[in-house]
Amino acid sequence: MKTLKYIVPVFTLIFGINATLRAEDSIINRNVTVEREYKPLIKDAGKINSIPKALEPVVEKTAPKFSDFNLPLNAEFNIHTLAAAELQREKRPDFKGGFARLGFGNYFNSLADFAYPIIKKPDLRLDVSLNHLATFGKKAHSLTKGAFSLDKDFKTINLYAGLGGGHEYFNYYGNNFDANNKVIILDTLLVNNPTYGAETYNKPSNNGSQTIRLDSLAAAPENNYFWRFNAYAGVRSLTLAKGIQYQMELNYNLLSPGVGITEHHFVTKGGISSELKNNRVGIDFRMDNLMYRSDSTNNGYSIVTFNPYYSIQKQNLNIRIGVKSSFSFTNDTLLINPTADITAEWKVIPKSFSIYGGLTGSYDVNTMNKIFTENRYINSSVQVENTYTPFNVYTGIKVKPIYNLLVDAYLDYKYFKNQYFFVNEQYSSGSAIIPIENLMLYSNRFNVIYDTASHLKIGMRANYNIRNRVNVELKAAINDWNLLTEQYAWNKPEWEASLSTDVHINRELSLSLNTFLDGPRYAKIGTSAIRMRPIVDINIGASYLFNNWLSGFLKVNNLINNTYQHYYGYQVQGFNVLIGGAVSF
Repeated sequence: MKTLKYIVPVFTLIFGINATLRAEDSIINRNVTVEREYKPLIKDAGKINSIPKALEPVVEKTAPKFSDFNLPLNAEFNIHTLAAAELQREKRPDFKGGFARLGFGNYFNSLADFAYPIIKKPDLRLDVSLNHLATFGKKAHSLTKGAFSLDKDFKTINLYAGLGGGHEYFNYYGNNFDANNKVIILDTLLVNNPTYGAETYNKPSNNGSQTIRLDSLAAAPENNYFWRFNAYAGVRSLTLAKGIQYQMELNYNLLSPGVGITEHHFVTKGGISSELKNNRVGIDFRMDNLMYRSDSTNNGYSIVTFNPYYSIQKQNLNIRIGVKSSFSFTNDTLLINPTADITAEWKVIPKSFSIYGGLTGSYDVNTMNKIFTENRYINSSVQVENTYTPFNVYTGIKVKPIYNLLVDAYLDYKYFKNQYFFVNEQYSSGSAIIPIENLMLYSNRFNVIYDTASHLKIGMRANYNIRNRVNVELKAAINDWNLLTEQYAWNKPEWEASLSTDVHINRELSLSLNTFLDGPRYAKIGTSAIRMRPIVDINIGASYLFNNWLSGFLKVNNLINNTYQHYYGYQVQGFNVLIGGAVSF
């Protein structure tokens, strides 16, 4: 395979590196433990150039701390906002755990956060949070959301519940293209040539071909919005409970666009396990019920997944052996999608060296909520088919050569059926009113195409921390896609990396550097593959603690003014600045 030539240099880098890494989830997710002293932080709010993560609060029980609030946004935003500063390096006697911050910048960029524990007891927690992040002008995007979360402990069980809601606004500011990859401004085209408005175009769709006039395309809404709502409630045994352990959760998610299809997603999930000769045997289950409503759509389907397993739990060895089976009920047809569920980790040298690996798979439910989180510019009436991963094989090592350094290196191979890729929506002319070069039109809305694919990822990540004074995080990966019919894995980078560094000069002043890199990516326009400019996004910042309750921050984003595109036709903001302050109370 052509990727093998990268293996030797990648692993040479892994064992020779003295920096460390904390990166975004877009590269890989593995369990990595970084041992260092606790330090309260309000984390970076991210940057706007894609939708923030779906609003689905999840309670993870921990001992109450005054820094429990964490309001991160997806790292692929075009507004990078600095952590408001370490608001509380020394606890004030009256500090209750709340904070608020405001920030403003060019391009009418704005940031507002608020969080407060209404009830804060060892066995009861009720939190409220509000968040706003927006940019306006030609490239508009605004997200406002809020949530309540409740967590109550009893002797052996934990009850939790929550409500969340949000509104997102954005505009379709991207370009339209003809078959020669030339930008088309439809309004200008029709003003100069009024007769072109009668030109009809055909667009392939799930229900066959649709016909639309050029003047109707030009009059399509220039903006859209989403209302999101989430409610959940659950019960689970505490980790200290002996014998049988269990969890049951009910979850409801609503996505309602201004233009498009409304999605109702009900999830029932849980699991139960019991001790068996110092190990555990159990079963996890999940049921997804989805309903779709619009003027022209009224459908739905259900998916049930069972996951029985046997878990061996020893001091330096953890092994899980199981199988997952997903049953999909669509159009009165039953589809069974089985996968293995085998994972293991051996701590060869406890606290210093471990080996892990697994043979797993999945049946991924591609909800509209999930897809719009990845690409908000997709046509809001597109329902993406689910993706089946029959097997996912991975292996890796975690090495801790010195106390402050942790390195994780891995190989990850996946085989997909029905893997989707974003492409500009295609329209073909039904007549010849307009010149031949405009007989094909590629819209600034996106559709998806599917392919059978395999994906090999070779990567590493590391973290190095010096007494919480200097923290360096690095993450890098090489991607090799093999496709059955398509030329490229559209919009997927050949390699990706990120570097994040925080330096605390003294108690009051902190500096930061965040860099995001993506290698070559390709967009599809007709039969042509368009090479997109690499992503090189460098951001620097500073925060200053005036006293124990007040701080200020400054962030300079896209320092080199790299006007790259995350999706074809959509150029991100250039150089921008955000300045603001935060208070704790």
